[in-house]
Amino acid sequence: MKDHSEGFMNADDFLAWVKRYDKSDMEYLRVNLPTKLDKVYVSSQQRALKSAIFLELEYERSDLLVEVDAQAFISGKIKLPKKFWLFIDRLRWYLNVRKVEKRSDTTQRARSFIQKLKETDDVLIISHGLFMHVLISELKKEGFEGSVDKKIKNATIYTMERELR
Repeated sequence: MKDHSEGFMNADDFLAWVKRYDKSDMEYLRVNLPTKLDKVYVSSQQRALKSAIFLELEYERSDLLVEVDAQAFISGKIKLPKKFWLFIDRLRWYLNVRKVEKRSDTTQRARSFIQKLKETDDVLIISHGLFMHVLISELKKEGFEGSVDKKIKNATIYTMERELR
């Protein structure tokens, strides 16, 4: 199959690229993990699970931590740049106009996961960029504070702590 990852692609090409991306090999980097971890939660997607295995962590898988699926917004043979496909899909997600998972659904998923966090003090989460943005936003609403990059970076530990009241 021809790799259209940087060129123009139609809807079928884009969806094939999404599947390849989800299963692709990654560059694994060592990170300085916190010394005290009560629990590690990992997205059930292959990319996150491979990271947890590489880091030799004991973990609990969670479907609540998966990335928001990228979807084609039209079908047919019209060819558009990959970045345009992604931009329009994320815009539709943000505006809650997708047929599949909408922003409101993702926010609810993040809130459901936060309920699990109340059982544990020191937690490591391995997830994905867009979902992490939503999760961090919801954690801040729950009183957590921390410094997070605008663009979530791979192999970066972000620390969120709740102020004791």
